[in-house]
Amino acid sequence: MSDGGHHGTRNIITALLLILVAWAFYLPSVNYGWVYFDDVRILQDHPELYGQPGLGADLKAIFVTYFPREEPLLMRDVSWAVDSRIFGFNNPFGYHLDSVLLHGVVVALMFVFLLGTTRRYGFALATASAWLLLAVHTEPVAWIMGRKDILSALFMLLALCAQTQRLTTKSLSAQGGWYVVTLVCFIIALFSKISVLAFPMVLLLHAVFFPYLRGERSHGDSFSWGFATVREMLLFVPGMVVSGIVYVWYQRTLTVMGVFDRGYTTHSLAHLWNLLMVNPMGFWLYLRQIFLPQNLSVLYAWPSLETPYPAWQITASLATMAAIVVAGIWLFCRRKDIFFYYAAFFVFMVPYLNLAYVGIWVADRYVYFSAICVLAVAVMLAEAMFRNGQSLLRITALVACIVFAAMNLFQKLSYERVWRNAETLWEYHIALPQPSHIAYENLAAYYYAEFSDAHAKNNMSLMVSAIRKMAAVIDAGLDKFWPDHRQAPPPETSYLFFLQSLIQQVRGQPQAALDSLLMSDRLRPHFGATNLNLAELYRQLAATTQAPQQQQVYLQDAKSRYEEYVAIVFRSRPAPPEVRKELADIQAECASPPPTSKVQAK
Repeated sequence: MSDGGHHGTRNIITALLLILVAWAFYLPSVNYGWVYFDDVRILQDHPELYGQPGLGADLKAIFVTYFPREEPLLMRDVSWAVDSRIFGFNNPFGYHLDSVLLHGVVVALMFVFLLGTTRRYGFALATASAWLLLAVHTEPVAWIMGRKDILSALFMLLALCAQTQRLTTKSLSAQGGWYVVTLVCFIIALFSKISVLAFPMVLLLHAVFFPYLRGERSHGDSFSWGFATVREMLLFVPGMVVSGIVYVWYQRTLTVMGVFDRGYTTHSLAHLWNLLMVNPMGFWLYLRQIFLPQNLSVLYAWPSLETPYPAWQITASLATMAAIVVAGIWLFCRRKDIFFYYAAFFVFMVPYLNLAYVGIWVADRYVYFSAICVLAVAVMLAEAMFRNGQSLLRITALVACIVFAAMNLFQKLSYERVWRNAETLWEYHIALPQPSHIAYENLAAYYYAEFSDAHAKNNMSLMVSAIRKMAAVIDAGLDKFWPDHRQAPPPETSYLFFLQSLIQQVRGQPQAALDSLLMSDRLRPHFGATNLNLAELYRQLAATTQAPQQQQVYLQDAKSRYEEYVAIVFRSRPAPPEVRKELADIQAECASPPPTSKVQAK
């Protein structure tokens, strides 16, 4: 067998082994359930997208009729529709299985990309293996909602592999074909997750630094601004045009859905100051969770917005930004092979820097793909330490590799188990040193879903048990975030009061439920669900009051709350027929209320 054939067989076997190891790591998660954190709201609550009688009807809704929607991620939605068709819409097994299978393919493609770009088997294997071990991957793989991260990584890697083929072939027609494949893979990745918007810049970096990555030019050679670079910049333009069009479309969609009206109102210089103070701290947290993970979480309580920021954070943030710039300049001048990975990491992170809107500062899933850049730099540094010849440096590098592998493997296996279902996940998050109020909210909401399911089955014992658990979680959350009841409750308790009102309605305490809902409304005004529940509760109170004048007040309140609900939820979109009918019924009741307490409660 020729040397090339031997290497080809070795590379194929290596890629297959990486797939098998990745599958083995996450095999238990295929039997996990729903965790009641976006997976129910975005997937399970939408049979009109993923659970219609035929796949064609699903595809028509995904691509044509069901717009606008908060997450119009077309390729992810298609993959869910296919899973639903094969395994059943309400069966989480299919969604989990597909994510695990795709993750294994991503690991193999990571190795293929690194090997094709650098022609260094040891480096490609070490970096891909380190990426395989990362504990931060648990969230995007074990959570059904992580499909968008896996799919986008898959197609970005395919785009990079296609570009590698374009850059290494001599045929002009083949180059044109591979360029088209690269562009198509980028577009598919973009419609898997919108954060791929910045990826054309990564493709540009890959193309212009390709000779340094393959060792065809010395790492410290001066950068060439010749014809090849100009050509790559021209080829970069179509991708950025596509990104610009999709960005405008997606921004308009989010505006219609009201996403930009969810609390954060700081703009201009104050917003830039927040970015400067929080984002650098986020980078440090990412580095810790990649190399020495601990207390992994869907929701990180830190870094957070503060007024004012402490002096140590101001100093650390400014120093971090200065260090990032200085390190980038030095690498560009001296180690252009490392500079590619260094610069690509920050390009990948641009969509997560909250430049236009503050959403989530830090999330493990945000570094699902970009962590490979950090690891590539770390592997190169470790290689340099091993080649140095000094025993101390070699021992230091070896110990660092062992600690990295042990910490990530332990945290991955430990954290994966907590994703079994909503109860295990949110109990874990409540027990963290700095739990988020959202953990209490989601656990309580899960118990309410259990109550509703038991109610549908007329299972009284399960109903009582679910409500009791829900009440205990809400009480614990209020004690945690509102310890001094002599003071006004903080805004983060708003949804806990909302959930408390549901318990009070179940227990036949409408006035107490009204007080809780009004408190929730004061803490978080203009929330659609609060207004809907207030409208329903006011109608119930109108049906039971003996005073006609009070009955009229309740009905007027119901009308105004339902109108506000419609305005918040549907905005410029037409409300569905059933919603318009409900509003018409309430308006009719207000126009001619009955003289006694015989108004029918809905």
